[in-house]
Amino acid sequence: MPDTHSGTSHVSVLVVGGSLSGLSSALFLAAHGVDCLLVEQHPGTSVHPRARLVTARSMELFRSVGLEQQVREAGDPGPIGFVVVDTLSDEHYQPTGDHQDETLAISPTGMRLCDQQLLEPLLLDRARELGADIRFGTALTGFDQDADGVTATVRDKDTGETRTVRCAYLLAADGIRSPVRERLGIGRHGPGAMGRSVSAIFDADLSPVLRGRRAMAVIVKRAGAFLFARGTSDSRLWQLGFPYDEADDSPVALRERTRRLARIAADLPDLDVEVHSAMAWESAALVTDRFREGRVFLVGDSAHAMPPAGGFGGNTGIQDAHNIAWKLAAVLREGADERLLDSYDSERRPVADFTMEQTLARMRQDPKAVDRATVQLGYCYPGPAEGPGTPPGIAEDPFRPSARPGTRAPHVVLRRGGVPLSTLDLFGEGFTLLTGPGGGEWITAAAKVTAADPRVSLAAHRIGYAGLQDPHKAFPDAYRMEADGAVLVRPDGFIGWRAKEAGPDAAGRLAEALARHRGPRTPSGPAGATHLPTA
Repeated sequence: MPDTHSGTSHVSVLVVGGSLSGLSSALFLAAHGVDCLLVEQHPGTSVHPRARLVTARSMELFRSVGLEQQVREAGDPGPIGFVVVDTLSDEHYQPTGDHQDETLAISPTGMRLCDQQLLEPLLLDRARELGADIRFGTALTGFDQDADGVTATVRDKDTGETRTVRCAYLLAADGIRSPVRERLGIGRHGPGAMGRSVSAIFDADLSPVLRGRRAMAVIVKRAGAFLFARGTSDSRLWQLGFPYDEADDSPVALRERTRRLARIAADLPDLDVEVHSAMAWESAALVTDRFREGRVFLVGDSAHAMPPAGGFGGNTGIQDAHNIAWKLAAVLREGADERLLDSYDSERRPVADFTMEQTLARMRQDPKAVDRATVQLGYCYPGPAEGPGTPPGIAEDPFRPSARPGTRAPHVVLRRGGVPLSTLDLFGEGFTLLTGPGGGEWITAAAKVTAADPRVSLAAHRIGYAGLQDPHKAFPDAYRMEADGAVLVRPDGFIGWRAKEAGPDAAGRLAEALARHRGPRTPSGPAGATHLPTA
């Protein structure tokens, strides 16, 4: 069918790539009211399980857009860690590490196991419900950027029809080989390729050897393979991971090797094994040298490739998406200074480097590796020093949060109308001011600031006063401040500023803190930006 051109569409943000990071980008942008178009060359969401662990931080982000319960229902509770066996028929399974979800003590959600092919449709449906325009079977064929925006060309792979898309910004979530990144000439650093492996999905009745035991992640020594439970207890499949061998380079050979290793793993020579898929893939450890080039931002695997140990790769991409989404919303919808977008690179790239290093340390079983909770919830962004002392480093112990600017706002259990909620549930589209029972002047200050600039999205909550109860009197201690102090929390749940106690000119101090994070307001939007109508 000959190519035809069907005109030009206008949208604020074009997202290229519709896997986990791209769908998360569209979801969070739509939740912030930013019109976006996502194009993905494949016909639909992932059909392979791929990522499995949804970390506590990612679950918190999904909770913020109304998806926590759906992810829970689609997934599995665990246990989280590995067991080591000779074969699955062993009398005793040897656990490695902590199989409990330690993050439940510091997060309202904790972790969850949910296969990527089950998670992606949830993100897709919610993103569309919130207004995102998502088109599968549509490929990016070219793009150019100028001072005012990006002009891209996309092609419908079924009809051959091409369309020009004019957007203010482009998010490249187009995978580890990222044609967008390559077109921009952005380099990468890190150890590079880590070796090829095979990932195979199969169905088999393992109940005779499991004997009621929950084996979610198993190192099977005799087979030289990793075995993972996939799906749910009501619809169980299994994933076998093993080193790639060039002698088994055909699809038929990979499937036959999968059957043989599955039988060895179960110690059942006649086990009936139905192989659904078997594919070779290459693990890598790389981070791009920059996450932004003009009006184009790299998100997820296009920005960083992580080995599978720890399950941090896909989750890091989800958190990339959340970070850039609120900043784009602030620029496009509230007139924040476009220089705010520079902080995407300065915040997320060091976190990607840290996460890659920790993933490699876990693979080496390095005793200096930090615990899993620190990688999930303890990473920090650059923040101003509060007088004497130093600003936070790249990570802190999330069980002993400092509540300094640049750190995740701690989870504290509150009650409203007799119903429990988390401090994290108070954070929304814009900035949030939290103060204690003695912080009445901060509430007044917040009202003055929003009255002076109605485009600033700022909610204010007085915890431990009237309807918002602090039953354990935990809030001031958790946030390291007096009952009349205040913290300004960014839309992504990270602390932007803190006043440990009340002082003079509360409204002026709050306005100054907001200006540091948003830049001076531009009445017609960011310098050089074009606000484009939705097609």
